[in-house]
Amino acid sequence: MTFQRTGALVAAIALAVLGTLGLTAYVHGAKDRAVAGEKLVDVYVASGTITAGTPADQLHTKVKREGVPAKVRASDAVTNLADLKGRVAAIDIAAGEQLLDSRFVSADAQSAHVQSSTQVPPGLFQSTVSLDPDQALGGQVRAGNRVAVVAIDTKTNSASVTPTAAKVIARDVLVTTVQIDGSKGQGADQTQQVTTAPTGKFLVTLALTQPDLENVVTAVNDGTVWLAADPGTR
Repeated sequence: MTFQRTGALVAAIALAVLGTLGLTAYVHGAKDRAVAGEKLVDVYVASGTITAGTPADQLHTKVKREGVPAKVRASDAVTNLADLKGRVAAIDIAAGEQLLDSRFVSADAQSAHVQSSTQVPPGLFQSTVSLDPDQALGGQVRAGNRVAVVAIDTKTNSASVTPTAAKVIARDVLVTTVQIDGSKGQGADQTQQVTTAPTGKFLVTLALTQPDLENVVTAVNDGTVWLAADPGTR
């Protein structure tokens, strides 16, 4: 009797194992059937975050090749890392994203978007504000400029955001760095002229005393800020 019970238990276990194997095979078969008839192509994807400015010659440790259906491959997906020689990532690329040719620019072009930093006087804090071109002296703000910072308080209701008051909160502020997030803009060369309207955001870093820093951060949090040419520094 014991032998019969043992045999029945072994048989039950065997059937369970066979059932599991059969289910696994069916699932894999379903996946195969789902992509049947679709051509798979290799693409490079980021295996981790690739930060803006990363040189292409460092990508081999930051990417991997994966096969994807042709219909989901981006039109400008990178198929050969050698094609990116001498270029750098123009923006941050998140893990899992396909590498796109349009997201890499020449090293010279990348550096042209960041003006040379100006030496910061001792005892000053540095803080960066993100501004539209019209808030940044029409896109002509440059490292080394001295500007006034204007705060605009806003009142928000369910229908709109309404400006309520404007006030100069800092004078004679040194601009230390300007990063241009767009295709056009003025470089650090003081003789360079803007012939078309700049686009994109301007990330303007300011050197501030502690009271000015507190005022600027509060203003950005509560509303928005504009830069103005300070008549006292001309």
